Amino acid sequence: CSDQSNVEFGVLDFDADTLPGGMDLIFCSEVLYYLDDLDALRRIAKKIVEALAPGGSFVTAHAFVLRDDPKRTGFDWNTFGAQAISETEGLVLEHSIQTELYRIDRFRRLSPGEVATEPRIDHLPVRARLEIGVARKVVWGGARALRRDVARSERRPHIPVLMYHSVADDGPAGLARFRLTPAAFASQMAWLRANGFHAIGSEQLEQSIASRQPFVGRPVLITFDDGFQNFADHAWPILRANDLTAEVFLVTDLVGESARWDADSGPPAQLMDANTVRRLAGEGAFFGSHLATHRAIDGLSSSDLAAELLRSRMFVERWTGRTTSAFAAPYSVTDRRLGRLAR
Repeated sequence: CSDQSNVEFGVLDFDADTLPGGMDLIFCSEVLYYLDDLDALRRIAKKIVEALAPGGSFVTAHAFVLRDDPKRTGFDWNTFGAQAISETEGLVLEHSIQTELYRIDRFRRLSPGEVATEPRIDHLPVRARLEIGVARKVVWGGARALRRDVARSERRPHIPVLMYHSVADDGPAGLARFRLTPAAFASQMAWLRANGFHAIGSEQLEQSIASRQPFVGRPVLITFDDGFQNFADHAWPILRANDLTAEVFLVTDLVGESARWDADSGPPAQLMDANTVRRLAGEGAFFGSHLATHRAIDGLSSSDLAAELLRSRMFVERWTGRTTSAFAAPYSVTDRRLGRLAR
């Protein structure tokens, strides 16, 4: 456009500079919600309005943000979004194209004596699949509490621990009490996200207990025993989409095989293999030991228990690239030896 006499390029600071006046059209996309101060946003939006000629248009493309309206679906960003911009005095909305996450608005500065008309609002579905980095910032259906708010205002001496095994639609009837459907699990994780919870690992839990410091905000520890493949297939995508993580306790001698300890109840479920463990660890999942063979502790000699603890921990650390002291006892059977040997 450099050869066009009616085209000019320039760099302006919305906050510090005086904007050119008499503009017929100002287009502003993905800019104004970098302002995290509502007064500054309103001041700059007012400057933009004043830069328009009467009858001039202001087009914005911005997201719905929970800080604007926590009761509707939006991004959990520490910024103001489309709603705050749309409330700028002197602008009249003429046309809006809205999805559940974004809106493109065309405003107009009314000419003297002009009467505003009812805006046209078109609603469209979100057709594109959201990348995980985007999806984990969305709280669908709105939030009853925001993480940043509860982190400032809440301290607690205890936290909830949610313990799961299998997330699948079907399986042996005898194991139904250990199984949750993906839909039910998704509903529970969405509830945690909407209520301002964030997930921690057992290492963070141990550090907080040792330091005798209260927990900040609303932490939750989410655990999975056994390391079923359906954790990777169903649970982990749901956790990531809700910006949560979990700690999985692996039966290390059987990784990549099946849960043979459940064979009396029906076909044993597939267990994650080492490559899957590596991938999930790289994506933020935590892993610990569920012993090497899934045998109950009270049936093991002290030497066998020590060997299983050492062997299982060695493999977990090899696969994840992290040290770990996390351990969950098979069948929830423990004794006094465990505390000494697991350190």
